[in-house]
Amino acid sequence: MKIGLALESTFDCDAGVQQYFKGLGRYLLSKGHDVKFIVPYSSEKGEFKGRIYSVGIVFNPPINTTSIPLGLYSSGTQLRRILDREKFDVIHVGTPFSPFSLGTVVKHARCPVVSTYMILSKNVHQKNLHRFLSSILVKSGRYIDAHIAPNEMTATEAEFVVPGSYRIIPHGMDISTLSKKVRPIAKFSQKTHVLLYLGRLEHRKGVHLLVSAMPSVLKKVPDAHLVIAGDGPMREELEKMTQELGIKKHVSFEGYIDEKDKPSYYAAASVCVFPAIYGECFGMVLIESLASGKIPIAFANQGYASVLHRIPDALVPVGDTQALSERIVHFLLDEKHRRQVEKTCRDEANRYSWETVGNSILSVYRSLLKRT
Repeated sequence: MKIGLALESTFDCDAGVQQYFKGLGRYLLSKGHDVKFIVPYSSEKGEFKGRIYSVGIVFNPPINTTSIPLGLYSSGTQLRRILDREKFDVIHVGTPFSPFSLGTVVKHARCPVVSTYMILSKNVHQKNLHRFLSSILVKSGRYIDAHIAPNEMTATEAEFVVPGSYRIIPHGMDISTLSKKVRPIAKFSQKTHVLLYLGRLEHRKGVHLLVSAMPSVLKKVPDAHLVIAGDGPMREELEKMTQELGIKKHVSFEGYIDEKDKPSYYAAASVCVFPAIYGECFGMVLIESLASGKIPIAFANQGYASVLHRIPDALVPVGDTQALSERIVHFLLDEKHRRQVEKTCRDEANRYSWETVGNSILSVYRSLLKRT
C-alpha cells in the first residue's frame, strides 16, 4: 500500500502526536508499505529524509493550550500536485483539524481517509471551537471514511467534534528499545531514589505541582532526587521554584533529551511521575515508563486513567499534591510492592506494541480498500 500520513503541526519534535505518526510510519515501512508524511513544516532531516513533504508554516496562537506550534498549509496548489503525484491508497490524518491545514488535505484527497482523534479539550469552549473548525467549516464528515480513537472516553468527545462511528485502537509504542536492559545514565547511576519526569515544561503538564510536592517527599526520603527531562515555557519559573523551596540541589533540569537517550534515563529512575492536569487523551510517556518496567505515578486525568486503569496504585487524584507526595514516598520506600507493580507494568506495556496496534490499523486500511 501507498500511505500518506498527515499532521496538523510541526514534524520536528517528539510530542505525543508526532510520536504516534512517526511510530506508525516506522511500523508500516517495516511491513513493506510505501509511506510519505505531509506536514506544515519540517527540516526534512533524520530517519524519514526523502519521505516528507513540508508545505506550509507553523505558529503558536494564543488559543493553543500546548507549546507545540500549530500548522498552516500555505499552498493548496502544491498540495494538490503532491496528492496527484503520489496517488496514495490511503491517507491517515490526526483530528481535530482546522480548515487551513488538514482540512485542505482531506478535501483534496482522492482516496479513503482515516482519522485518529488525538486530544482532549480543556473545557467546553475549546471543544466547541474544535467542532466549529473541523465539522462546520470543513464539514469533515463528507471526507473521512474511518474514525479511530484511543479509548472510549476520547471517542465520546470525538463523536461530538468530528461525528462518525469510532473504532477503539490505542496508540502504539515501539516497546522493544525501552524494554531492553541498559545502563542508567552515569550522572544519576549512584543515586538511590530517583524520580523522573519526562515531557514538556508547560502548565497543563503539572510539573509545577510535582516540584511543590518535593519538600514533603524529602522529609521522608532525604536522598530523593528529581530529574526533569524536557523543556518549555515554564522552565525559568520552575527553576525559581526550586530555589524558593530550598530544594535546588535535589532537582536536575536536563533540558530536551534525544530519543536515543531515553532508555538510560528510564533505567536510572526508581519511579516516574507524570502530573498532567488536563488535555491528555492518552499518554505516550506512560507507555514508555511501562515498557521500561518503571511505575508511572500519574494524576488520574481522563486520558491517563484510561491507560493505567489496570494499575490503580499508580493513579492519584488530579491536583492533590499531598496524595502525590505520599504515593511517591510509598513506592520509594516499599521496594517489595514496587517490584510487584513493576512486573505488572512490563506485562501491560505489551498491549501497546506497534505489532499489536499497527495490525489493527492496517485492518482498517484494508477494509476501506475492499469497498473501493
